[in-house]
Amino acid sequence: MMKRAFLLLLLLLSGCRYTFWPLIPPEASYPERVSLSGELMEEEDRVVARLNVRRWPEPNYLELRWYAGEELIEELSIWVEEPGEVTVELPYEKEGFYRLLVMVENKPVLQLDLGEPSLPPPPSSPDQEPAAE
Repeated sequence: MMKRAFLLLLLLLSGCRYTFWPLIPPEASYPERVSLSGELMEEEDRVVARLNVRRWPEPNYLELRWYAGEELIEELSIWVEEPGEVTVELPYEKEGFYRLLVMVENKPVLQLDLGEPSLPPPPSSPDQEPAAE
């Protein structure tokens, strides 16, 4: 009787899919990603962008787009083979808001801003009096 119960239990458990060999997924490696940081430094009539490329999986173009407000001023492509420092000089007028957009394969990786953005005034709430001009 005990032998039959054991065989019946063994038969029932063998119907479970992962009873004896648990499913262990294979180890997945993390994809190689681009990692960079940078800064914009003002000089007389230009801006120097220093980009520190920390991780660069394979040789590729680093695309730079330099904006004054919403207007595209300059677009550059720089060939980068390995991690290191990249320095670029960009045109600059002292007033306004400037933005450097750094892209790899048409995907934004970094944005650096210089100046004060022109933002609309915040909306007034109904319980506040309008500001005197």
